This record gives sequence, C-alpha cells and structure tokens, in this order.
Amino acid sequence: MDWPIAEVARMSGVTARTLRHYDEIGLLPPARIGTNGHRRYEGRQLLLLQQILVLGELGVGLPEISRILAEQVDEVEALRGHHRRLVAERDRLDALAATVFRTIGRSCVDNEQWRGAYEAIAPGLAAYQRDAIEAYAAARLG
Repeated sequence: MDWPIAEVARMSGVTARTLRHYDEIGLLPPARIGTNGHRRYEGRQLLLLQQILVLGELGVGLPEISRILAEQVDEVEALRGHHRRLVAERDRLDALAATVFRTIGRSCVDNEQWRGAYEAIAPGLAAYQRDAIEAYAAARLG
C-alpha cells in the first residue's frame, strides 16, 4: 500500500512542502512518482520519516540526520554525541550569562549615581549589593 504526499503530510503533521524539501535534499525520496508527477510513499518511507521527525524534535539538524541515515549510524550513539554538544553549548552560554550578569551588576554598583542612591538608603549598601551580585553569580551561574 502507498499514500499520496497530501495524506503523508496530514498523518505526520508536516507540510507537503517539507516532504518535497526532504526529497530535494535526498533525505526522504518517495517510493515512486506517478505519471502525473505526484509523489507516493510506502511504509518504509513512513518509518524513515518517523526517524527524521524524532531526531529533529531532539534538536538534531538535517545535515546530521542525513549523515546518521546515510551512514547507518547508531541513533543512540548519535544522540549521545548530540547531547554532549548541547551540554557544552549550555556550559558556554552559562559562563557568558554569568559574565553579563556580573558586568551589569558591577556597572550599577560602580556607577556614582547608583552608588549614591544605595548609600543614601543605608551606608555600606553598595558594597553589600556588589558582594550579593558576585555571590549570586558564583552560586547560580558558575
């Protein structure tokens, strides 16, 4: 049994345009193309589409999905590698966020107007605020 592109799009939740794109980049060619030019898909393509969609939902890009499918890479190992890259990116962004947070906090406390406002509220508040920003950044942002 085979299904037309419109039915596959409806069943999978992707657009027919996406399916045509997958065909154009060699990721998911249809089982056949009818004499009328319409793409038809069989069960094998539906299973492949399911793999593509799951990997995509997990954040794997189309070039990497293409490599995984073409080289018949173990999906679990590919996802472990993807996870390692995501963790490294998260760590990089955490460090960047900490730097930005500290910079903003210091610029507020080191600004004469702000420091004066802090000190007008309570003597030593500016230094306390600066220390609190540093402690928060160290504890929460690394």
